[in-house]
This record gives sequence, structure tokens and C-alpha cells, in this order.
Amino acid sequence: MASSDKAVKTVHVTAYTQGNAFEDGLLGVNTEITRKGYFGGLSAQLLNNRKFFAGDQAPAGWDVSGETAAFITDRKEESLCRSNFIDVRNGCLSQTSQYIRLKQEDTYELKIWAKAISESAELTVNACGETATLKLFANSEPYTELSCRIAAGSATVNNKEGTFAITVKGEAEIFEVSLMCVDNFYGMRKDVVEALKYIAPTSVRFPGGCAADHFDWHQSLVAPEFRVPAHGGDKWFLFPDTYNQDCLDIGLNEFMMLCKEIGAEPEITVSLLLSDGEDARKYVEYCNGGANTEFGAKRQALGLDAFNVKLWFVGNEVYFFGREYQHDAVLAAARTDEIIRGMRAADKDIIPVPGLTWAEAFKPWNHTFVAAMKEPYEFVSYHNYIGILPDASQGENGMATCEMLETNFADGSDIGLDFYKNELFSDSFGPIRVCADEWNYSWGKPSSNALFFSNCLQFHFFANYADKYHISRAEFFMPVNEGMITVDGPECRVESSGELLKLMQGHRGGKIMRATSDSDDVDLLITSHEDMLYVSVVNRRSEPLKLDIDGFSAVNSVQIRTGEYSFSSNEYVIDRPEEPDNVVSGHSILFMTLEKAYRD
Repeated sequence: MASSDKAVKTVHVTAYTQGNAFEDGLLGVNTEITRKGYFGGLSAQLLNNRKFFAGDQAPAGWDVSGETAAFITDRKEESLCRSNFIDVRNGCLSQTSQYIRLKQEDTYELKIWAKAISESAELTVNACGETATLKLFANSEPYTELSCRIAAGSATVNNKEGTFAITVKGEAEIFEVSLMCVDNFYGMRKDVVEALKYIAPTSVRFPGGCAADHFDWHQSLVAPEFRVPAHGGDKWFLFPDTYNQDCLDIGLNEFMMLCKEIGAEPEITVSLLLSDGEDARKYVEYCNGGANTEFGAKRQALGLDAFNVKLWFVGNEVYFFGREYQHDAVLAAARTDEIIRGMRAADKDIIPVPGLTWAEAFKPWNHTFVAAMKEPYEFVSYHNYIGILPDASQGENGMATCEMLETNFADGSDIGLDFYKNELFSDSFGPIRVCADEWNYSWGKPSSNALFFSNCLQFHFFANYADKYHISRAEFFMPVNEGMITVDGPECRVESSGELLKLMQGHRGGKIMRATSDSDDVDLLITSHEDMLYVSVVNRRSEPLKLDIDGFSAVNSVQIRTGEYSFSSNEYVIDRPEEPDNVVSGHSILFMTLEKAYRD
């Protein structure tokens, strides 16, 4: 991965005019409740489908054995969260998965919500070899909450998967189970929270994305064990790792605590399918209202002060997943207006963001929607995934796609943003601000050097052409297990794109400089900070390049240096040389702080 100075080409750069300010809002992330972003990622919960949700089917992920065991699917009102439950009589309930992996020397809290059918029952729990026995006695209450702590010894650590089992001696109905590290942050893994704090996004969007159409915010007003699981419906891509459901262990309140902990501004998406004007008013009142309001008082009763959420996305990809609104843009505009009016009734200062698209097939929908909207708005939503994945004809490394990426954003234009500026708002683009609230190379993909390279160029594009396209905000989709932070059992690591977001922070507070270079092999972002420049330079090619910026010398440098340029390799290093290095390796990014080489 090292480069030699022998054949290094020097690229000469002149930074000449100071332009618009670097927008802090470009450094946001979108933490949609989807795939392994929450369960298997941010969530501290180790047990999959812990509420036994499965509609009228036997709950997936669980095995039962013994004298008598039955999945109860027709008495949902008896469970804590209107889900299914399991009747076990002298039997065993177990789950084996990659997520049940205890970390040596950590302590875990076990909880079981159950009811004894006979006078008493004995529940013996085995978690990766660690055991505990709990007594359950019959009483008049609808359930009993049992709990104990389990210390993980060295023998319990399994690199691939583990087993959790409850053996019942007697008769018991088991409603829910939970196993998570005692040292958690509102049900979230502290190491993942620390990783998010490290990469330091300026804003976080919740609950999505498409997940917003399956998220009932009212569930967040009760404790996690009482929340009705969210069901993914026909959206197979939302919860494929949790049997098409999410237990909502991380709800609205937990999300707000996360934003406060990592120092990020919260943003919320309101569903057109689940909300109307009155529900939206209550939603905003709960988040922003004073203790003298109905829903503000509910929040205060939970010990939470006002969240003061300003940015509210209204609908998400309605033109594609909007049911009746998908086929009737006028109806979608009317519901959007209704929701905005409701939100403003609770807080006149909220900033609504209607959802639009640039896709060719939906252009007529967009024109009709914009023409029918009555309520004023300033921001509009924009989603951009490169999305071109290598196929078998390109070989394992997908080199044809990788070569295409080398020229991405090189001409300073974007087909979707051109549609917004030149067609959809051709006569009224002046006050419009764009929020790229979903962007990444492609959703659902793990970190790789090709994905990282694309993200470098897209970050630069949003900043360098923010003034041209009125881009004020951008949210990377999504940070956990899809590019920036990878969680694998007990391990959590920040990836190259996470380091990229961290190092892009150096541009904050600066003015974007216009620059020329004698080579199109580099992609530059330069911001001025009084007498200093902060520079990030992406090498579009495989050969190393040396950067020379007229009139400035490097004070320090940091480089994210990639290995094999492909979708199959994730090898990279962070170089922090003692002496500044102006050489950037192929398909890598170099950050430099520069000062004037001479004083006036």
C-alpha cells in the first residue's frame, strides 16, 4: 500500500477566489431503522425476535422441545405488546444465532416476562454456557418480570454464534425475553455510540426513510417491553435480518438521547401513510411543546425536556411507496399541506421538507405535486445512490464499474439536481434549499474501497457545488453496518468512510475556495480559515500524485490510504506522518492543513 516517490507526478494547484461558506449540514447521517443498522448494530439486544412476533405464524428464530410447547397466536391481548407468546410445559425454548456472542468479562442483564400456569415453575437459563435459575410463582398479575445478571467468562466467548435457552420445569407462558450488556446507553451499545460520537455527524435523521411508514411514534411513550413491534409489510428490504419486524427497542426517546450524547441535531420523518394533520400536531407538540401542553406534559412526565426538533421531513418516497398517494400527486400534496399546517400549529418555527424525486418515470408526479402544494416550504428532499453494482461479466472486482467511478462528478453536474434547478423549479429555484437526506454508493452494502472512493467524490461534490445547486444539508445513508461503522458480534470498528466523515470536519467554519489545477486526476475541496487552508484531495487514478499549492506549504497531513481498488477489498490505513506528506496514493484521499509560504 506504500507508494514510491520515484515516478510521482506533481499536480500544481492555484487557489484563487473565496466563495460560499462550507455548510455544516453536509455532515449529517440517516439512521433508518433497517437491516442490521439497529438489531445487530446499534442495539444492545442480543436476542432476535425477542417479542415472538410473527402474525398468525409460529415465531421465527425459536425452537421448542419437551412435554408440551405451543406458540400462542390467537390471544395477543394477553401479551405485553399485543404480540404472540409461548406456552412451555416441562420443555425448552432456545435460539442459536450469530448475534448471541458474549464479550469476555462483560456483565449481561437477563429479563423474562412470564406467567406461571401452575403454582410455580423453575426457569433455568443457559446463555453461551453461563447458567442461571429463576423461580416463577403464580399470582393474579398478568405477568411477572424476572431478571438476573450473567457474567461472561472466557469460555462463553464464541467467534461465530451462540445459543440462548430457557428450560422450564413446570408450566409457564413466556411473553418476552431480553439479554443485553448491563453497560448500555438507553438500550444501545456504548461502543457503537462512542463510534458515532467519534465520526461526529452534525445531524441524524430518524426513523427513515421507508421505515417511517412503519413507525408509530406513540409507541415511544411507553417502555420498550410494551411497544408493539413494527412490521415491514411488503418492504422485504427493511427488516430481512429480524423476520420482517423490529421490536422498537430504540424509539423516539432513545433516539433523542443518542443525538444529545453525540452532539448531533435531530431530524424526523413524518409518514404520509400513518399521519394526518392532527397526529402531526401531536407529534411536534410531544417533541417541542412546553410542559403546559398535552403532549409536552407527557414528555415531561418521562423526565425529558423539549427536544426542539426543527427539520421535519414530510413523507418519504411517496411517489414510489405511497399507496394512493403514489398514483395521485394532488392528493399527496393535499395531505402534505395538511401535515405541515398541523405541525406549524404546534410550533410555527418548524422547517418542513417535502419529498421529491428526479427519476424520469416520476417527473410528471413531481410537477403535479409541486403545482398543487399550498403551504410554503424552503427545503426539498433529494435522494442519490450511485447504485451501479458490478455484475459477473466484470469479474470478481467489478473493474468496469470501478473505472466508471473514476470519472464520477468530474464535470460538476448532477442529472437529478439539474432537474430540480432547471425544470421542476425553473422559475422559483432562488429560495429553494436542497437536503440530500439519503445518499451513499448503494444502500445495504458493507464498507469497501470502491464504496469509500465514491463517497469521497460525493462529499466533495456536495460541498463544491452547494452554491450552484443550493445544497444545504446531506445525510449519509446509513452509518452503521452500511459503510461508516461495522458491528460484528462483540467487535465494533470505524471504517474508512467513517474516518472520512471525521476528517471532513476540518472544513467546518471555512469558506470554499475556487481552484485550478494542471491535471484532472485530482478532485479538490479547499476551505480558507483566516491565514490557513484546509485541503482534501482525492486521487482519481491508481498512480500516486504529489500536490503543490502555489503560495502555501503544509503544516500537517493525514491520509486515508486504500489498498486494492475494488468492491471486494476493504483494506486501508490511516497515515499521520510526523512530517507533512503531499503525496496522495491511488484512489485515496489526503487531508492537509496549509499556511502561507511567505508573509505579506
